[in-house]
Amino acid sequence: MDLQSPSVLAQLPRPLHASTGKTRISDVFSLADAKKRKRYEVAVAVDGEAVNIYNVQTPKLVTSYAVPPQSTFSCTPCSIRRKLPKKSSVKRQTYTAATRPERQIKCFVEEIGSGSTAPVISSSAATITDSSSPTNFVGIVPYTVEDDNETDPFDILAVHEDGRVRRLSSDLKSQRWSIQHSEISKICSTTHAVHSCFLVDLEDAKKALFKRRLDLAALALGDSTASGTDEPSILLIVSHPKDAYQIALKDVTVQMFSVPASAKSGGHEESQRLRHLQTIQVPAPSGLDKVNSDGLQWTFHSGSAGLQLSFSKGFLNVDLSQYSPSVTSQFVLDERFSSVMRISPQCVIGASDSLVAVYDTQYQSVQRSIAAGDVLSGASTNADASMVFISYFAKLGIAVATKGNTLIAFDLTSLHSHSGPSLKRSRDGLLVDAIGRGIGSSAAQWNMASKKHRSENMTSLRLTSPEQVEKWNRLTKDVDEAAKTRNAEKFDKAVLSYFCSSDAPKTLPNRGQYVNPESTLFLLSKMFAVEDSDIQDGVSASSPSQLRLVLWPSATCDWLIGLGHLSPDNVEIALRRASKPRVLQPLVTGSFVQSLIDADSSLKKVNQVLAGPSTISSDELAYALKYFLNQARLHSSALEETARAITSGEIATPTQELTRHLGVQPVTLKDIFTGLNTSIQKVHSQPTSAIVQSLRSNLSRTELISLVHHLRLSLATGGYTSRCTENPPTPITLDQITPSLSLNTIIDLMTASVDAVGPSGWISALPAMDLSDDSDSAIAAASREMELIADMKSEVSAALAGVEEATYLKGILLEYLRFADQVSTPAATAADAVAKIDDETSASSNLVRYEKLNGADLVIFGRPGEGEDGYDGDAGGKMLPLSLKPATADVSKTKINKSTGDTKSRTSREIGYLRRKAVGKYSFERLLV
Repeated sequence: MDLQSPSVLAQLPRPLHASTGKTRISDVFSLADAKKRKRYEVAVAVDGEAVNIYNVQTPKLVTSYAVPPQSTFSCTPCSIRRKLPKKSSVKRQTYTAATRPERQIKCFVEEIGSGSTAPVISSSAATITDSSSPTNFVGIVPYTVEDDNETDPFDILAVHEDGRVRRLSSDLKSQRWSIQHSEISKICSTTHAVHSCFLVDLEDAKKALFKRRLDLAALALGDSTASGTDEPSILLIVSHPKDAYQIALKDVTVQMFSVPASAKSGGHEESQRLRHLQTIQVPAPSGLDKVNSDGLQWTFHSGSAGLQLSFSKGFLNVDLSQYSPSVTSQFVLDERFSSVMRISPQCVIGASDSLVAVYDTQYQSVQRSIAAGDVLSGASTNADASMVFISYFAKLGIAVATKGNTLIAFDLTSLHSHSGPSLKRSRDGLLVDAIGRGIGSSAAQWNMASKKHRSENMTSLRLTSPEQVEKWNRLTKDVDEAAKTRNAEKFDKAVLSYFCSSDAPKTLPNRGQYVNPESTLFLLSKMFAVEDSDIQDGVSASSPSQLRLVLWPSATCDWLIGLGHLSPDNVEIALRRASKPRVLQPLVTGSFVQSLIDADSSLKKVNQVLAGPSTISSDELAYALKYFLNQARLHSSALEETARAITSGEIATPTQELTRHLGVQPVTLKDIFTGLNTSIQKVHSQPTSAIVQSLRSNLSRTELISLVHHLRLSLATGGYTSRCTENPPTPITLDQITPSLSLNTIIDLMTASVDAVGPSGWISALPAMDLSDDSDSAIAAASREMELIADMKSEVSAALAGVEEATYLKGILLEYLRFADQVSTPAATAADAVAKIDDETSASSNLVRYEKLNGADLVIFGRPGEGEDGYDGDAGGKMLPLSLKPATADVSKTKINKSTGDTKSRTSREIGYLRRKAVGKYSFERLLV
């Protein structure tokens, strides 16, 4: 299933300095009783412009705080909204850190009273003088207010890049303390720098982070339990080498500190201000030692104690709750991701160069996807801008991201199916949802050269020995080289050497013999490709991603067509596997047929595939009908012009005139009508409802009427609407009725075509043209359109008369038909057939005679023995028995003894007795002895 296109939440202001300015976005929290809760809002800090708050549930701008044009922010903002306990008003405080015009921590305060009073907005700032390092993090440390006069129950915690941590009051008027902890100094002295920080409530930490580490929980509490003060907050600091293009995961350090809830300015010890709990080295998973620092992002999920790393190649989740932290999920692809974000314990959403998709990290599969070019393709935003994910709101089921200066939201509610009124979200990441959507490399599946000869790696190809693996590797190498050099002969030789057995070295397996479909899918992935195309026309199934036939090895294609493996579905499956990890969008209707037509304008290839046993959808066949009908009409008009030109003596040869009208060397009418009739036969195997739907959605009314004309012509030339004494209809070329169509095919397709036109199409039977045009072509077209309904009504009337006559004749011959159904002719043995072949040959000339009846030539076939002596022709050959029952089978001349099983001959007396017993009572059947 495809991922829905995102909705636009807001157009963000651009930074004043477009080349160096940045936009930083974070979540907004509510604060009540010293507990933080995430709100459906985001805070956006734009350099040189403003700090804005946007609501993502009902997209709108909530509030905005202007900043000086020279302002530059160094970290994401922190916004808190809370209700004042003794007032009927709401207070919002937004904090951010700026590096210019001077190093400051700013605060914007907005208090909204009840009623229609305007909000009161104020601001304050704390200038930083003891550190030249930029501030990387600003957060709040909540606590319970004991004094009712104190209004802000939290302090501000700021962390610098060099590891300095400072604590300020909520109004930024006083600094509680500022230290560079000794444990941080050991790491962030010269080589490392603080990259990310996270503040977690102790209550949330006990549920996941300290669930198995009660010693750390007790160490974090310290003396707070005895003194009855509030619980502290947990600070996580992630540090790694600075100014490095690639960062080794073993060099990344996570430090865990306990921050007391309440702190007063004064000379306190280091451990009383910031208590060190643990230092963790991030484990490096197998196969991933270093990551690029460009676009690297750290996030922490307190509910699962998971530290997530998003980098240009994928995603990594480290569980910090274990005694020895371990990597629980790893998602690395050979793609370039601009951003990856966790949305559930099993799933992440990532934006790469080719697509935006939801990935299952457990089963390495794609759950939903949308092409990157289709995201905001019609909006005014910069199409080349990279996408960055900001936050995921689980209750709303939306993921918020930015693309350029546009704030967008992806609806992910379809990933979780709700059953009943339960608020519990169903578990995602099921194995059944991952089947057929794996993102493993196609080279790893089809190429075994780099793997050990293990059976689990060769299950799909059924390679059970190292010799078979080497043979397959040789095939993949030869086929790859042939596909790159467009060498069809080398391709055929490689296929023959692999699939032919030693008993028949030049014979490929026939239909019915087992051929592994995985191997043929690999061949199709080399013969077809999806290429970008900017050509847009009305005839071909052109699209930004277009299916192309890049190589046609004759022997291999003949073999695949005979097996029924060269079909649109198999081609699409092969290309999806070859394009991994990119998710291939569904192919446009008619792309398979159009790729064959583009590769061979003579229509030989497409006719060969259509005539094969492969299954093709009704929509694809309807597109083929559309193409062949248009080609037939185009050639018909060109032939009329050619005939006029030849009559007037303007050209020397008809081919020159056809080439002038059609632009290229014209295809023969034989190939056009062969493809048309073959497509009609092929589409007849589909259900009637599917045929009608496909014809209605792919063919115009003019094309449907052309199809009706062609079927009427096939009906007339097949002898289904004319008597045996009538002359055939107007002479036509044999190509138009080759291959011939059966009566059932003609009737079913004509009925489907009439239904596809629909009542409104038949009511508006006049052509879509200006009736004031009195040209010969307009008058002729109008007359043809008006006469079609009358002709079809007369044909339907004739058909009804034929049905009535056939019903009447069936009533006359009903007793003969019933008698014929009861007669069973035993199959003769081979010996009897050889013995009687001479007698049948000599007697056949006497059984056939020719007569004339009312001017018609009749061929009469007589019964054996008719007219001979001792056999009454009228009574024996033309009259039914009085009982209307066939005579019983003759008595055999041998019998089997039941006791001994011996075979004995019957006497003449016994044979006659059994024949007499077989004759029923009151019968007039004769016994020939």
